[in-house]
Amino acid sequence: MSKLRLGTRGSKLALWQANHAADLLRRAVPGLEVTIEV
Repeated sequence: MSKLRLGTRGSKLALWQANHAADLLRRAVPGLEVTIEV
């Protein structure tokens, strides 16, 4: 299993963008574990 950590700011827009990117990555790479760090 691969892991990826995304860093972002805490604003609503930045969090939305990070979550959207994480969702796209999870769909593209099955088994990828994505975490978001603020």
